[in-house]
Amino acid sequence: MATRKKASKTSSRAGSAFDDIAVSSAVKKKAKSAVKGAGTKVLLVAFVFLVLGVIVGGGAWWFLCRNDGFSLVGSEEVSLMLGQNYVDEGVEIVAFGQDESASVIVDTNLTQNADGSYTADDVGTYYIAYTSNCFKYGTLFKIQKVRLVTFVEESEGGE
Repeated sequence: MATRKKASKTSSRAGSAFDDIAVSSAVKKKAKSAVKGAGTKVLLVAFVFLVLGVIVGGGAWWFLCRNDGFSLVGSEEVSLMLGQNYVDEGVEIVAFGQDESASVIVDTNLTQNADGSYTADDVGTYYIAYTSNCFKYGTLFKIQKVRLVTFVEESEGGE
């Protein structure tokens, strides 16, 4: 008889162990569905913050850069008589709201005089090219502006 009681105790224990496993799988299913629900909520919140970040970042970019530019001061094309000197007006560079005109790099095939003006010995069209080494117009966008300076012969008869 003692063995029978032992067996029944074992079977009742086994039944309760299976019941615990059944309960825990139900709890696991509920936990998984709660995590799935929380996962979609987290993704939705992350997406909302991403969209807000893009909007705020774009607004800040516009606010900081609304007056930016890289432009020639004066005319793009200049015509002079041979022997005249040309005083360059340069460029105006504003990047991220700051004056970057000092960052200009000038490349030209004209002869530069001691006073900073330009001249040419022969009739023809010459160039003055402007680039910048600032981040926005030198690295990010690589902008170049060119001014053409044409030297012509003096016409006879005052024409």
